[in-house]
This record gives sequence, C-alpha cells and structure tokens, in this order.
Amino acid sequence: MTTTTTAPSPTTGAMRVPMKSIDLGPNVRELDPDHVDRLARSIELRGLIVPLTVRPVGDDYALVAGWHRYAALEKAGFTEADVLSREEEAPSGDTAAENIVRKDLTPLGEANAIAAMLEEGYTPQGAAEVLGWSPQLVAARAKILELSEEAQRLLDRGELPVTAVDVLLAIGTVSPALAEATVAAVGDDVISGRSLANEPAWALRAVLQGGDAKLFAGYLAQLHSHDIEQLRLGKKTAALLDEAEELYRKLDRYAYGAPTITFSELEVDQARAAGVLLEFDRGTPIITDRPLYRELAKQAIARTTEELRAAVAKRSEEGAERRRQGKRDRTPREQIEADHRATMRELVGRAHNTNLDLGAALRRELAEVDPDSMDVARFFAYSVLGPETTMLGGPNSRTVAETIAATGIRLVFGDYRETTTPILKSGKPGKTKVIYDDPEEATKWLWHFVDGAKTAAELYGRVLTVFACQHYAEQLVLSRNRRSSSVLPSSHDGRARKAFERVTRGVLPGSHKELQRALKRAARDQDKAIEDLAAAERKADEAEPEGDDQPEAEVAGVEDAG
Repeated sequence: MTTTTTAPSPTTGAMRVPMKSIDLGPNVRELDPDHVDRLARSIELRGLIVPLTVRPVGDDYALVAGWHRYAALEKAGFTEADVLSREEEAPSGDTAAENIVRKDLTPLGEANAIAAMLEEGYTPQGAAEVLGWSPQLVAARAKILELSEEAQRLLDRGELPVTAVDVLLAIGTVSPALAEATVAAVGDDVISGRSLANEPAWALRAVLQGGDAKLFAGYLAQLHSHDIEQLRLGKKTAALLDEAEELYRKLDRYAYGAPTITFSELEVDQARAAGVLLEFDRGTPIITDRPLYRELAKQAIARTTEELRAAVAKRSEEGAERRRQGKRDRTPREQIEADHRATMRELVGRAHNTNLDLGAALRRELAEVDPDSMDVARFFAYSVLGPETTMLGGPNSRTVAETIAATGIRLVFGDYRETTTPILKSGKPGKTKVIYDDPEEATKWLWHFVDGAKTAAELYGRVLTVFACQHYAEQLVLSRNRRSSSVLPSSHDGRARKAFERVTRGVLPGSHKELQRALKRAARDQDKAIEDLAAAERKADEAEPEGDDQPEAEVAGVEDAG
C-alpha cells in the first residue's frame, strides 16, 4: 500500500512522513513477531490508530516510540506513516507502551504504564490495539491502581495474585474497613492471597476472627443461637423465639431447642438493595451492616414463627378431619408406625436445610487443606493404591498393588530376580536366564515401603515411586499373558497421567530412554519391511499375465499337471 503525501521539512506536530526518512537508531528493541503480525492485520483493516512518536534530527526523524508499529507498517506494505513529532524525548504514554511490549514489567508496572498511556490521550481501545491486548485486559490492569498502596505493594511482591483484585475492590466498595483489614491479613500471613482469590468467603471468615470490634460481617444463610445472643434482638423477638420452639415441639415430639432460622432470598435482596452485600461466585452472601443484619434477623424469626403457626394449624385441621371421618383408633403397632412416619417426614424437611448448611461448611472449612497433613496424604495415596485383596476372587484377578508388584517392582529391583546360567552336558555354559520371584513377596514389600512414610511429602513420593515402577518397567521380559497395561488411575482429560509423567519423566535413566528409542526404531523397521514386502507382492501380481491370455498349450500343460 502506498500514498502520495510529500513530507514537509522536519518540524514538530502531527504529520505524515515517508518511512524511509525515519531513523530507527542503533538500539532497536527486540521485536515480537506475533505482535507485529497482529498489528499489521489491524492496520490493514483500520489504519494506524496511534501515530509513531518521532523527533526531528536534521532533515530526517528519529523514532522515539513505536518500533512494533513501524515494523507492522512495513509488513503491511506502507511507505508513509502518521507520526507525532516532538522536540523532547518520548512522552510517558508512548514510553509506557514500549515498556509493556518488551514484557519486562510486573502487573503493577503494567498498570502504571497503562495509566500513563491513558493520561497521554490514548483511549482504552487504542491502548489495546497498540499493545495487542484485549480491551478487557487493559481494563483489568487499570483496576490495579484502584487498590490501596499496601495492596499494590503486596501484588507487586507476588503475595497477592492479580485474580484477587476484583475481590478486594468488591469488598472495598461495600466496606472499606473490611478491605483494609483483609489486605493487612494477607500481609501478616493470616490468610494467603490465593485463598482470598479462590475462596473469598472463607478468607473473610478468617479475617473476622481477629476480633476487631470495628469490623462486622454476617453470613446470610442460617441464624445461629450465638448470633441471636450477640444481636440482642429485644423482648418481642425473644417471645417469638419461645413461641417458635413450642410450635416446633408440637410438630415434632422429639424436637429439642429452637427450630432452624434461615434467611430467605427476601432478606438477601434487601441487603443487596442497601449496597451492603458481598456476593462471590462461591460461598454464602455476606452482609457488612450490623443494624440491617439485626433487622433482617428479626424478620427471619418472625417469618419462621408464622410458618410454624401455619404448619401446626394445618396439622390440627387434618386431625379434626380424620376424627370427623370416624376412623377407628389405631392399634399400638399402627400408632408406633404412624409416629415414625411423622418423625421421618419432619426429618426429611430438616434434611433439606441441613444439606445446605453442610455444603456451605464444607466449602468454607475444607476447600483448602494443609498440604503437609498426613491424613490428607493418606486419603489420596491409599485411595489410588486401592484395597489389599480383590473381591473378584478369580485366578487372574489382581489388585492395583498386586499388579504393580507383579509387573513393576519385581522387574526393577534386583532383590526379586535371580540370574542363572545352566551348564550343558558338553560342559559349556548354556543360555543365561532371568527368573523372577513370586509377586507375593514384592507385594509385601510395596505395603511396607508405603506404610513406612513419615511425612506427607514422603508418602506422596513413595506412591509415585511404586506407580512409576509399573508404568515405566519394560514388560518384554514377561510372557505376553503376564504383561499388564499401566495401572495409573483414569482421570478427566487424562490430567492425572499427564501430571504423573511431568513429575517422573526427568528421573528416568539414560539406558531406559535409549531402550525406548531402540524399540521405536525396531517397530518402524518392521512396519517398513512389511510395507516393502506388500509392495513387491503387488508388483509381482500386476506383472503376471491372466489365465485367459495364456497360450492354449501352456494352459493344457497346467491342466495335465493337475
């Protein structure tokens, strides 16, 4: 692509100049080819959005900022370029763009650079075009500067992940004090930045356990007895709770204490409308305003009491209806069964909310565990190894551990094999043989080896070791009917196998790798030989004349011979 505009004498301001009049200088930045390709395609479609920055040098110009844009213009076939000529060095916005393209900045550095670009007049879309980024990424980096200085410092040091930025900003919008306390908790290692990003509801619970009286947050799921005591809801609400407990016992003779008080979507909507609700992708909604939480608690108690009144009234009406129908009295056994059914109906109703409580508690308390915990390590380690004995009981049935021992451990450890060289009658040595022990001893060794781990890291390592014995052992030394495929557990998208091989591949000895290459060469040589043989047979078949075209005498001779 070419244009016909003639460049004026070197001056300052916005203009279009021949590209050959722009000196790139001796210190040209290392270019990113993929970035250049993306810019070139964009320029071909929309033109150059952000001009190059140059400064006049004699009759020509020196490029100050825009090396990737210059390369993209050349790639797209342009001979002239829009430039912004200035006497001073590059403005901060253009310099920032170049720094980001060099990929040597932290996320905070990128955020500061983008801010400089926007201050220089770049639009978010223009900055995205120049950088080869999406507008969403530009906006995400710009958000970093909305954090407090302490949060920015933690992010720059890697203690706070970029994925936690939106979480912190959401907390700060609803409760600046809580956001400040959360940042402090990350800095003091009370919570990790990763936990804040992945499980913000759980992380805030840890922050609030610090006991700062100025902070408040409540979970809008279930109202517990200790919450009720701390809120001091007044005599009227206390009377409603007493009534609810009495009604609850009428519905369930085995009930103990007050019924479960849960917040409904109505309370959640009211907190949301007041702008004091924190909602995350995972976890229970959190309210940060104590007075409103107090009023919502009263509302939930009043609603629960009213629902219990209705349930008791309904049951009373049903009893009266049965009596009107003149039903005979139940026998003692029938009464026991009827009572049991009524109890189970009540328990089923309670189970719905109990399951919700269970889910919230598990995500809050168990979604992040101590990687050094031996109990955690034992759960995963012994789960993949499976049971000691199989329930199948057939002659060929083997557990995972038995398969590892038979087709892995006894092949790779010298304790379970014996090399013998028989002497022939002639007195000469015969063919050397390797005899492998019974797999039972190798299985015993496996369990002793795994059970002997003292730490979680050691237990993980020992389980990886025994699986690697079987996964990588060359079973060519076994008869075909005794070989086994890898017993690595199947997984979503094969992720378990991929992770296993990334962890273990680096420890394989050179002899193992060389044997693998030799096996592959042997397979290729066999395939090639078979292909060559098949080609030769086809060529011979094509060269042989068909029977109908043979001379009569020759055909007759063949028949006589038959």
